[in-house]
Amino acid sequence: MPTVRRRHTAAGLHFLGSLSVFALLVGILLLFWYPSPYFSASGGWQGLRLVAAVDLVLGPLITLIIFNPAKSRRELAMDLGVVVLIQVAALLWGIRAIYEQRPVAVAFLDSSFYTVPAAALTSQGVDLQTLDRFGVSHPVFVYVEKPVAGEALQRFEQRLEQDRIPPHEQAELYRPLSEHLSEVFGSSLDIDQIMQAFPDMRSGVERVLGDANGSREDFRYLALTSRYRNILLIFDTDGTLIGTVSAPYKTGEV
Repeated sequence: MPTVRRRHTAAGLHFLGSLSVFALLVGILLLFWYPSPYFSASGGWQGLRLVAAVDLVLGPLITLIIFNPAKSRRELAMDLGVVVLIQVAALLWGIRAIYEQRPVAVAFLDSSFYTVPAAALTSQGVDLQTLDRFGVSHPVFVYVEKPVAGEALQRFEQRLEQDRIPPHEQAELYRPLSEHLSEVFGSSLDIDQIMQAFPDMRSGVERVLGDANGSREDFRYLALTSRYRNILLIFDTDGTLIGTVSAPYKTGEV
């Protein structure tokens, strides 16, 4: 077999192996770390592109370049071992970055929900298991209650102004969402106005309502403001999330 062909064969086999690992990672992302709609809203896709570049491109490309069938099996094994070692190290770095940015809380502040990445809390020494008291969903939904007086207010302002920690990333302000539904639903969006301004959202909203066997008036519509994409969250009156719709608007445009 010609050398060039054998190189392409080796690179192809490497690519298939890398593709299997990548497919497994995508499954973990979608099922556990970035469940819908957070994959698009919180940067799962952006992180995945980095991992794809390392896993699907870098490793097979290096194999294509360095593979030499004229070498002994021992030399080939050493060369490929180095390639795999580099690829695994880069892959683990990328996976760790994606894992640290996974959303662990969806916090309501003022008039919108905000996603909170794991790193934002762990960097403050927060034990993520403490979020379990707010619910069994992942990420958990919480209400941000800003202090109005006393030492709590002073600490809040210090963390905000000196430490640059936004309110929705201050875990000590978190409260159960179920105890503040009246405040949350007071910021409900006018769904008729939204669908009139953004007709592309109509089919998504109607699909969610159809699956829930309800009419527009039966539900509440809140904004989720996130780094990469905004989302319309649809709740029933008990505060249960029944569906989401990707939103082309930015918070404040409707």
